[in-house]
Amino acid sequence: MARLLPRVFPVTAALQDDPVEQAIAWAVRLQMHGATPDALLSLQRWRDADPGHEQAWQRLAAIGHQFSGLPPEASRATLDASLARRRQRRQALKVLAGIGFAGTAAWFAIDTQADYRTGTGQRLAARLPDGSLLHLNAGTAVRLRFDGKQRLLTLLHGELAVTTQADPQRRPFLVDTGEARMLALGTRFTVRRLAGADGMLTRLAVQEHAVQLQAGTGVAGPVLVQAGDSVVTDGARTWREPVHDDPAAWLDGVIAARDMPLGQLVAELARHRHGLLLCDADIASLPVSGVFQLDDPERALRVLLQTQPIVAVYRTRFWVTLKKA
Repeated sequence: MARLLPRVFPVTAALQDDPVEQAIAWAVRLQMHGATPDALLSLQRWRDADPGHEQAWQRLAAIGHQFSGLPPEASRATLDASLARRRQRRQALKVLAGIGFAGTAAWFAIDTQADYRTGTGQRLAARLPDGSLLHLNAGTAVRLRFDGKQRLLTLLHGELAVTTQADPQRRPFLVDTGEARMLALGTRFTVRRLAGADGMLTRLAVQEHAVQLQAGTGVAGPVLVQAGDSVVTDGARTWREPVHDDPAAWLDGVIAARDMPLGQLVAELARHRHGLLLCDADIASLPVSGVFQLDDPERALRVLLQTQPIVAVYRTRFWVTLKKA
């Protein structure tokens, strides 16, 4: 393993490479030398220096979550093929797999900062100190900061749902994602962070009452999102987009799809299935409707194979790609 180190250390040696390779180099460094406070601070500075850095780190974290719980031999083979293009990148990924990457996938989002977290296929319900109810979907990390002035949840990655309770101290209830800060107005709502084409996005869907959303840049004024509405923001703009599912259906353990593009459905199922679950671009826009159980993604795959003009190609049992029949 020592022969690999000069090719990925120090991290500054990778600065001429693309952000994904830099992210991999950071991950290897922290895994092998420890997540010390100084190292985590340096990593955070790198992530904050460029939106492309943060997007690359989130991409690596998202792939990492799909390998949570896999044996090292399975993660090594699948990791190597999932991101690798150059020899250096393949070797770095093998280092990650060999030293326990699959078993520590949630760590990639610096979950040492999280008070609540879930891995692949896991969901969690927790009663907060003020009596509010917090739910976490799979692959989620949340930091909690309640003090005398505010009740603040920071969504580091993933998806949460909140049912707020009235606070005797009249402290505002806030959810922050980096792209937006949301003020609950006596309400029930869901918030999700997801990777977009040009960076991270935040999706807010309100089930009861209303939530005031302020985009991260603060250039535009706050937006009042009413019950039944769903909006997306990239930190600068806020817009409504077509909704192809019930944003809160995961609380009941299902995906309730309504003409959902197959690629989007596959991405949702992948959050609840260990390994890689991919969809070819030429079938990604196929509309799919139905109710799919999150706790049984293999059954959902069988239903898709029976009802859609697609086939499943298994490279390993942990790596499945859906293709046109």
